[in-house]
Amino acid sequence: MNYFYRKTFLFALSMLLLMGMVSRASVPDKVFVVNEGAFGNNNASLTILEPNTGQLTQQAFFSANGYYLGDIANDAQWINDRLYIVVNNSHKIEVVDPETHESVQTIQIQSDQHGGSPRRIAAVHSQKAYVTNLYGDNVSIIDLDAGIETGTIELGAGSAPEDIVIAGTYAFIALSELGNGNRVAVIDTDLDEMVKEIEVGDNPTWMAKAPDGMVWSVATGDYGYDENWQYDPERETFGEIVVIDPDHLEVTDRIFVGGHPGRVHFLDDQYALIQKNGVRKINLATRTTYEEPWIDRSIYSFGVDQTQEEPAVYVMIAPDFASSGSVVQYDRHAVAVDSFQAGVGPSNIAFWRQTNTQTRAGIEAPLAFDLRQNYPNPFNPVTTIAFQIQEPSHVQLEIFDTAGRRIYNKVIGQAEQGVHTITWDGSSFSSGVYVYKLTANGHSRIKKMMLVK
Repeated sequence: MNYFYRKTFLFALSMLLLMGMVSRASVPDKVFVVNEGAFGNNNASLTILEPNTGQLTQQAFFSANGYYLGDIANDAQWINDRLYIVVNNSHKIEVVDPETHESVQTIQIQSDQHGGSPRRIAAVHSQKAYVTNLYGDNVSIIDLDAGIETGTIELGAGSAPEDIVIAGTYAFIALSELGNGNRVAVIDTDLDEMVKEIEVGDNPTWMAKAPDGMVWSVATGDYGYDENWQYDPERETFGEIVVIDPDHLEVTDRIFVGGHPGRVHFLDDQYALIQKNGVRKINLATRTTYEEPWIDRSIYSFGVDQTQEEPAVYVMIAPDFASSGSVVQYDRHAVAVDSFQAGVGPSNIAFWRQTNTQTRAGIEAPLAFDLRQNYPNPFNPVTTIAFQIQEPSHVQLEIFDTAGRRIYNKVIGQAEQGVHTITWDGSSFSSGVYVYKLTANGHSRIKKMMLVK
């Protein structure tokens, strides 16, 4: 969109806002575009558009920090009102303040022989996140308070984990095996360990949580090339979505997509959008993929800004990895309404409003209180349970065995604001999983811990 049409569009939008015909909350204060950059060139960057004013800033991260974002930025997610940008070949995560664009923290990922290969990030809760390591075959555990990697969860040699999504007390991770896989790993987020593998389609790459709470695994399919890169049509398989019930950890449905699809997003509670030769719609009621493209153009990636009034779809164009890309905004009817220039290889987009309070896992911050994972875990026989309350509260801690019997009860009474710890000695109890429950001012949180003798 050229200067004249952009100004005309912004003027019309401002008039609609003044007349109350468009909710201002439906327009993000800032649109963050994370540009991958070219491999080995250390030129990943951040483009920021402010839709209400039309201001467009290239190299926003460099301008605010005096150094480049790094080499190949693979993911960007809001956690505790900070933008966590995963930079794969630089083995790090940059934590960005959305107002100043400054890095408030750099988290180093050193979990494997490659010096860390972080791929995707998801918040478990306000104190913990998981990061998949593509070549490390594991998941890094991130302490969000300290800003450090505290451990890893092994997923098996050659598993090559890609995308991750949190649903309930489980994390679901696509095990691509670099194109040869067909499984999703399930991690118990209380125990930080893999508890199950679920068979899905060939080459699972993307994960998503649907409006009905189900977990979707997007299987790209086998492209049909053998180990010598010779094409074999008998080997080729095609894309599908496998629907997983996160409560029972079972496959409940399969949606044929065809071709070799990419990421999926939800337009609303009626339609999903999937990257396949442009963007195609999926009817959530009938679980069918439309044959005709909804957006018919070559794209590198896309994202959806879901608002109550009017969702907007942003497609990212990367003509090559030597020149600048662009972003085109579409309305819910697939009509292009705006466009702007981006950096090299735009691949992830994030929307910020002054009232942002949610993580990808849907957790509001700050919490009225937070129950942390016991440490150490597993333990023998003593462990420490920590919790934080935001205001003086009446606090009670209970511990139950797997039969539901309460084996420990400590009423703390009125506890002051801040972090508190309780030490529990399990000497008189047998090995196994125990549940601990914290109640503060009538609200409760529950976690699991494991005693191993």
